[in-house]
Amino acid sequence: MALKKYKRFVIISFIIVSLGISGEDMLEWIGGYSSETLGNPENIQKNHKVYYYWQINSLKKAVSPRYIRLVDVNHYKASGSFMNKGILFTYNGLKNTQVSICGNFTAWKCKPMIRNLYGVYYIVIPANYKDRNNEPILSYQYKFNIDGLFDYDPENYNVIDDGKGSFYSEYALEKVDVSKQITYRIVENEENLDLGLKTVEFRIYKPEATTISLVGDFNQWNPEHDYLVKDYNTGIFTLTKKLREGKYLYNYIVDGKKELDTYNPNTGYYEEFVDEFETNDLSSLLNLEEVKEIF
Repeated sequence: MALKKYKRFVIISFIIVSLGISGEDMLEWIGGYSSETLGNPENIQKNHKVYYYWQINSLKKAVSPRYIRLVDVNHYKASGSFMNKGILFTYNGLKNTQVSICGNFTAWKCKPMIRNLYGVYYIVIPANYKDRNNEPILSYQYKFNIDGLFDYDPENYNVIDDGKGSFYSEYALEKVDVSKQITYRIVENEENLDLGLKTVEFRIYKPEATTISLVGDFNQWNPEHDYLVKDYNTGIFTLTKKLREGKYLYNYIVDGKKELDTYNPNTGYYEEFVDEFETNDLSSLLNLEEVKEIF
């Protein structure tokens, strides 16, 4: 019964998202994805076109890296959003068994790429990585690990000598469009996993808000414990917390008013009163028992 309700919610929500996009964009979606279409990275850089997950999976040859917006209904439950955005990396690997990408955005740890029906390996890297100074990474330096051997990206003309007898590729991220339909996300952290913890980044788009705090089971519903930090360039508030596996109820306090996490479809009720908050009101539900990676 719950599964049927979830599927119905996904279908209805997807229709709403589709209707919210202009007719011109809709025409771009329908059969608009091919290797030829993506042959000119300058056009993609300017337009940031929208593509379906199945179109990426049907790519017949590798293309140069570019920032894309990806409609991915299949992974909605894990991501909390129909629209995933990031940098698309691809590699022609028809004769290869394993291909992964390693770069400065993951401290040069390799992430496995997905192989599609035509032998093209691909991955979409979220454009939200930060450097040691907590500044956004705009220069994505990377190599491919192809069956154990490292090589630069043959589709990317920007190749740099690392001074150690090999080369790496570089992609310069010029602009990132801000997603308004965001919710919490799980951040990879191997050390936390060993301790039975998960790192959660709470996110909400509220450019008009002044202060936002987080209340929930994990902080006794105290609005003074966890304040989110506002990025004035994007209008997004964020807060990172380490939590043990389990289920949690939470709300945002936006300029003194309690609100749900708008784009988290999971909700629940808390049956007790804590301080001045009526926790029998509807709250957003955070489930850390079934966390899966998208890319």
